[in-house]
Amino acid sequence: MKKKKKWIADKLERNYSIIKRGVKRNAGEVLPYNAQTAHYLAERRKRNTNKRKLDKQRNKNLKEFVENRILNDWSPEQIAGRLKETPPDNIDETISHESIYQYIYSGAEKYKHLYEHLRTARKQRQRRFSRKKQGNKLKNRISIHLRPDLIEKKKEYGHWETDLVEFGRKQNNVLSVKYEKINASLFA
Repeated sequence: MKKKKKWIADKLERNYSIIKRGVKRNAGEVLPYNAQTAHYLAERRKRNTNKRKLDKQRNKNLKEFVENRILNDWSPEQIAGRLKETPPDNIDETISHESIYQYIYSGAEKYKHLYEHLRTARKQRQRRFSRKKQGNKLKNRISIHLRPDLIEKKKEYGHWETDLVEFGRKQNNVLSVKYEKINASLFA
């Protein structure tokens, strides 16, 4: 018995548009919606989700094109640009230079020695902007937890606390605040 999409959405406690989209995505061009076929198609999409474009079976021509150009010492940027500007007749898709780099430096492709045909010919890829470990910028600093109890009891003048706030790395805008504990003098 055929059920309405709104009724199914209510029973599954889902939005109607999700059910409608699922039926549209998994219905055949000739045959109507079939649950087993829909499940099979969904599982296949799930398996192919994290595959790179060049690893997919349907992109053999694209893979051959890319490998051929790399072996002829083209850069990934040149290959991606050529595919975008004037694609060959047997290739429907484009690919980014980043995807080509990932393909070259990934698992089995690494052993084809495609990296040797790149400008740098490095076995391992080097990132342009690697994160540098931020060390302690203040030398000989003493933690606030290690200061003497005399300061906490506010018995002597002349003990200052200071804070420095840096706004952005490129702008060199800073805010410096100095605070004297006993007479509550504040300088900003």
